[in-house]
Parts: sequence; C-alpha cells; structure tokens
Amino acid sequence: MIEQVKGFSYPVSSLLGATSSLHDATEEDISGEQTEQNVPESSNAKSWWRVSVASPKLRDRTLLSPKRGIFYCVLYLHPGDYHRVHSPVDWSIFKRRHFSGNLFPTNERAVRTIRNLYVENERVVLEGQWKEGFVAIAAVGATNVGSIKLLIEPELRTNNPGSMALHSQSYDERVYEPEGTGMMVKKGQEIAGFKMGSTVVVVFEAPLSKARGDGTVSSDFGFCVKAGDRIRVGEAIGRWSQS
Repeated sequence: MIEQVKGFSYPVSSLLGATSSLHDATEEDISGEQTEQNVPESSNAKSWWRVSVASPKLRDRTLLSPKRGIFYCVLYLHPGDYHRVHSPVDWSIFKRRHFSGNLFPTNERAVRTIRNLYVENERVVLEGQWKEGFVAIAAVGATNVGSIKLLIEPELRTNNPGSMALHSQSYDERVYEPEGTGMMVKKGQEIAGFKMGSTVVVVFEAPLSKARGDGTVSSDFGFCVKAGDRIRVGEAIGRWSQS
C-alpha cells in the first residue's frame, strides 16, 4: 500500500498495473513491516509534499541472508519546479504502460480530498530491473499536465481526446526489445518529462541487509531525505548505512 495522505492509501498494484512483475518480487520472503514517514502538520505550505517516502522495517537483524524490501518515494513537482525525469540508477526498462484516465489536480487540497488520486489520473509507468531487483517509475499527469513525454519512446502520445472516458485501470502496454533485456538507461539519463509540474512515484526493491563473507551484516539501505524535503536534480535520496 502507498499512503497518499494520512487515512488515504491505495494498492501499489493499482498504480503499476495488474501484470506488474512487482507481484513476483513480493512473493519472496521480505521479513519486514512497513513504516512510513509523513509530512508534519506544521510543514511550510510551500514545501508541503516535495517528497514522501516509506521503507520496510527488518524484524530480525540477526538473519545472515540478505533480505529485500519494497520501498517507495513520491516526488511532487510544483508547476514552477524542474519537470523532467532522470534515471535514478543504471537499470534495464522492460515494459511501458500507459494508463488513460482523469486529470485531477495533484495539489495539496486534491491529495487530501480525492481518494486514489494517482490511480485515477492518467499516467505512464516504466518498469524493469536494477542491480538490486525490481524498479518502476510512474509519471502521473494532472490538470493541464496530461502530456507526458518519453525520451526513450518519443512516438508515445498521451492526453488523447476521449481518453478520460476510459477506466483508469485500462492500459496500453509495450515490451521493449530485446525481450528480457529491454532498454538500458544510465543513472542521470533523461527519460521522461512533463510540460508543467506534476508527480512522480518511484517504487523499487532493495536489500534490507547485506551479508559479509564472515556472516555478519554490513549495511542497510535507507532514505537520506525525509517527507517534505525539497530536492535538486542529482541529489541522492537513498544510501547504504554502515553498521
């Protein structure tokens, strides 16, 4: 589940699509429970939801085998912000899904009042694999921001006439060739963008622990930003913390 705002959550499968390979990843033993970091009520309105993050929690840190969890990060792009999407890591993009849907605003009021906002809105999802497992990036449209462009697939057309009449769970899917290898992109490479600001949701798999050769645990992955932070292009949002 991804928390939209306190009291409003939606299944990640609804955001990414029923055929998402995330379902295969979550069948593995994650041994964790989700803990979420939310924006404090006293946050400055100008930065009310630049970033929202959630991490699994490792229950048994004495386990020697690496355990994996599903993490997510929601980045809100104000109309005045930089509105291009760069790859956060080196990875292979296997599939693209385009969901037709509504173009509700994604501002604070809309997020707090419209249930399943990001699931209802038009969006483009890129899905694939990085060195630590599953990764997906969802570019979500908004009012006046229906046009989502993909640099890796410039012929894709979004915000088509009549598309809002379609159910938000219907989608067009493309498998990038060669199948099983997909399209490789480098960290920092521009892959998508909006004509104005909107929202990007990143969902990825990462180890909760790493095992050394001597059987001890060396590091855990964690976010180095907190909910409400503003971030700049190229700024890290996560890191390995030494133990």
